Amino acid sequence: MFCVDVAINLPVKNLFRQFTYVVPDNMAFLDTGWRVVVPFSAQKTEGFVVGRNDVVKNAGNLKSIEAVLGDGPWFDWEMLEAARWLSSYYMCSLAEAMRLFVPGKSSIKRTAVKDEKGNFLYYRYKERLKEKTVTAYRITEKGRAELKEGGIHLKAQIAALAALDGKGFLTLKELSKYKASPSVLRRLLERGCVEAGRRRILRNSYTAETERGEELLLTDEQLAAFNTVKDSINKNDGKTFLLQGVTGSGKTEIYLRAADLALKEEKQVLMLVPEIALTAQLVECFQARFGDLIAVAHSKLSQNERGDVWHRMRTGGAKILIGVRSAVFAPFEKLGLVIIDEEHEGSYKQEERPNYHARDVALKRCALAKATLILGSATPSLESYHEAKSGRYVHLRLTKRANGSRLPVAEIADMRRELADQNFSVLSRRLKEELVKTCAAGDEAIILLNRRGFSTFVMCRDCGTSITCPHCAVALVYHSAGEAMRCHYCGNTAKIPETCPKCGSRRIKFFGTGTQKAEAEIMALPEVRVLRMDQDSTAQKFAHADILKSFAAGERNVLIGTQMVAKGHDIPGVTLVGVLSADSSLNLPDFRAAERTFSLLTQAAGRAGRRDKDGCVIFQAYDAKNPVILAAAAQDYDSFAEGELKYRKELFYPPFSRMLKLTGLDKDRDEAQALAKRVVLFLETLQLEKRLSESVMVLGPFPGLVEKVMDLYRINVIVKAEDMQPVKDALLKSDFKEQKNLFFDVDPVSVI
Repeated sequence: MFCVDVAINLPVKNLFRQFTYVVPDNMAFLDTGWRVVVPFSAQKTEGFVVGRNDVVKNAGNLKSIEAVLGDGPWFDWEMLEAARWLSSYYMCSLAEAMRLFVPGKSSIKRTAVKDEKGNFLYYRYKERLKEKTVTAYRITEKGRAELKEGGIHLKAQIAALAALDGKGFLTLKELSKYKASPSVLRRLLERGCVEAGRRRILRNSYTAETERGEELLLTDEQLAAFNTVKDSINKNDGKTFLLQGVTGSGKTEIYLRAADLALKEEKQVLMLVPEIALTAQLVECFQARFGDLIAVAHSKLSQNERGDVWHRMRTGGAKILIGVRSAVFAPFEKLGLVIIDEEHEGSYKQEERPNYHARDVALKRCALAKATLILGSATPSLESYHEAKSGRYVHLRLTKRANGSRLPVAEIADMRRELADQNFSVLSRRLKEELVKTCAAGDEAIILLNRRGFSTFVMCRDCGTSITCPHCAVALVYHSAGEAMRCHYCGNTAKIPETCPKCGSRRIKFFGTGTQKAEAEIMALPEVRVLRMDQDSTAQKFAHADILKSFAAGERNVLIGTQMVAKGHDIPGVTLVGVLSADSSLNLPDFRAAERTFSLLTQAAGRAGRRDKDGCVIFQAYDAKNPVILAAAAQDYDSFAEGELKYRKELFYPPFSRMLKLTGLDKDRDEAQALAKRVVLFLETLQLEKRLSESVMVLGPFPGLVEKVMDLYRINVIVKAEDMQPVKDALLKSDFKEQKNLFFDVDPVSVI
């Protein structure tokens, strides 16, 4: 008998310590990395064994582990080390970090058992992950003997036994290839020549019969980039590469060749994409090259489907995993290459605690596994660009499109001039003209509007009151389907009032432009057939792929939507891209506003003219001479980056500092404000006592841009420091560590 330390897997933020349990004699095989069921407080819950503890006093008073989950340790050394780093870096408990590696974040499900009167008796626990099994058949020793000695004379039975000989369990579907019918197997079972059992079937929503895609001829730039990456994969030296290539420069072909090389070196590959909308096209490319060696993981998969994907990666049944940010926590038999496409995307940062960034987790996992990391983008994050310029990443450049096509010419439509000329449409005259011309020529167009809903908000024209969500400090958005308003933060819905709730006026009007309103206006143009892609139209599992397939097939000729239409798609027929409200995000009070705007516009422009026809791009903006808009129109990343980095350095923003956002939450605004003030006072006192560097900057407290969400007020404090570790250490040694309504966001992508 011995003891182990267990991290308790409960979704709470202030359970930092581990607990010691006795290991019963029948579980003497237990070691670090196993999942177990333990009694904790008044319940039984899942825990993770994080180490052996042989120096426990009074072990007789300790509780015992009650059950084990799975048939082996879930966490290997590399996964556990990554979890320990994640816990330390992102200021969360070890259990919070480890649960990210478990599909569904928990392995057990609790259900209440009640008597016939409905009185509670106890909780029953069972494993969440359900393995899908089917009946399978295996030859017995008797069957093998009769086959050898000629004791069976019917051809169908002989064929079935021959198919089973030396192969283990086969399903009826597999045996049907040998013309073994259910009746043949039933007779063999009766004779004792075969035995029936259950075999696990791995669910795979992406199985497809595809012909192997042919390798494209690489340009000189592509070949030079690939050869540099090739050397790192062969040496297993764990280098990080920033592959910066203009839109259409052939980054995907380099990904494919690097993955092919890793497989030849008997290594596995992780390919991260920022959104599900981008997954389908990449999956098709990889399936065409690698067939059933790939697996796919994203949030639309069920927990059991994700569990099957994790099993395929752990056992080596799949060699390449394509997924969104959570796929960075998958188990691997032998990880050798990680590729992060569109590495600049903010969706790689988790908004909920723990607020990890998939790029940084990938950096750590690659360091532990000595795997090669490729960060790909036409518009890299300024952090990655700075790392490359500083020599910490290897910088690879692709400056031309791979097929020889030219980058599209971008022009800016001044919407202030449009208003002055009495054009009150959401479309400028120039964009409307190009849309009609494009559709008449049989080509396709993409229209980007970074908003959902038919109209941005509903307001009384008499008193100016906007209709807001009762639970969040934000206006409700009008959606034409169902004639309802909806909160895009908590999901609350409400009917459109007939009168103003403040002044009683009936003069209620819709303001702003959403995708549904823009769709209605574009549909009125001649020869236009519109598809809309936003969060409302893509709720179903494969809705993104279905919409893009319909558009690529020419069933519709205009695709309108939010940011998801702007990224990664390679559709040959698109010759026109229009961006409505191109400058709408520039004035947000966030230091990354310019970077996000530039990236979005450049990525959107890159969808046009990717084949033999030149592309046209039109940015509609009210601030038509803004330097960011002009740089995006010129697709001049280097000039933009140099100017932005100079500004960041002057104001001590990342990548020249580290940032920490602390958010106090409370139903009472004053309480949230008071908590944030205590944090500021604590840090300022440490500075006065010289326990923190004078270069540490503490800003705030100030309310979030949306001050109230789901009835909770949010008050922020921002800390900037060249070295954030002393600040983290001080906070984690203070009472703030276990403050339930204080949240830490390390390296926030947004300060609002």
